[in-house]
Amino acid sequence: MLRLFIIALLFYLIIWLVRGYDGGGAKKEENEVQELVRDAQSGLYFPKSESVSITREGETFYFASVENRDKFLASRR
Repeated sequence: MLRLFIIALLFYLIIWLVRGYDGGGAKKEENEVQELVRDAQSGLYFPKSESVSITREGETFYFASVENRDKFLASRR
């Protein structure tokens, strides 16, 4: 009976470690899909949630940084 308890406890610990216990018992959302957008100045792709954007003539442009936005605006004058 003691062996069965020890085996069950080890099984639980292995599952706990494999799932990545975060200390609060909540599941981590590591595989969350994020929409990627292309920087209009540099051409790089990055998460939309981290972008700086402007809308000109009905079209939205996304930038990875304020500097890229400013360069883009300067080149369009």
